[in-house]
Amino acid sequence: MTFASDLTRLEAIVAELERNDLPLDQALTLFEEGVARIRSASDQLSHAEARVQQLLEQPDGTFRLDPLGG
Repeated sequence: MTFASDLTRLEAIVAELERNDLPLDQALTLFEEGVARIRSASDQLSHAEARVQQLLEQPDGTFRLDPLGG
């Protein structure tokens, strides 16, 4: 699953859950899938965040990479 596919599917799940005529068992199944998709998207964001680095120039003119916010 990709981040974009997770978000697209989450939007579809929300739209389905907003229907008033959805049987409870189907709503629970969709809710469980939504939770799994949210976890997947969150994991992907955490992984991407860990890869983001900030290039900093040192006083001697060299550069170093630091974690973003570090």
